[in-house]
Order: sequence, then structure tokens, then C-alpha cells
Amino acid sequence: MNTLQYYMLMFLIVLLAATTAMTIKQMNDIKKLQELRKRPKIVTVEQCGGSTSTRDFREGDYVGLVTGSCSDGTPRRIIGIYAIKEESKKRGGL
Repeated sequence: MNTLQYYMLMFLIVLLAATTAMTIKQMNDIKKLQELRKRPKIVTVEQCGGSTSTRDFREGDYVGLVTGSCSDGTPRRIIGIYAIKEESKKRGGL
């Protein structure tokens, strides 16, 4: 085996290893995305005066936490945290 063939063989081995590593990484990323889709969406319900509003859950939220003040000076408080399971949309007719 001459030097050129040796370098070609080494190049192919490195290329195969890199392709395999990228494929495994992509498979792990896809698996993580699928797990995230299975998780329910978590929302936080805040009360400000007499009205309530919802927003996405943030790390550190808990029921009773004062998150700020309302325009009328009363405290804005978290009154609930809920998980909302989104139903999958099925295509096709009956």
C-alpha cells in the first residue's frame, strides 16, 4: 500500500467517525424534542385588583408570590399554577 492509499484510508475512517458522531447527536436532539412535546404547558394565573391574567410559568413562581404592583397600587399576586395538556390535532376525516 502506497502513501496516497494510506492517507485516503485514514481520511475515510475519520469521515465515517464524524458522520456517525453527528448522526448520534441528531438522534439525541430529536429524542429530546419529542420528550418536550409530551410535557404539558404550565401557566401561572395572576390576580391584579379584580381581574386575572395568565402567563407562561417561570422558574421560582409559587402561589402567593407578589410579582409587582397593579396600576391602582394593590399587589399583583400569583393565585394559581396549572398544567394544560394540549390535545394533539388529528388530521383526516371520519
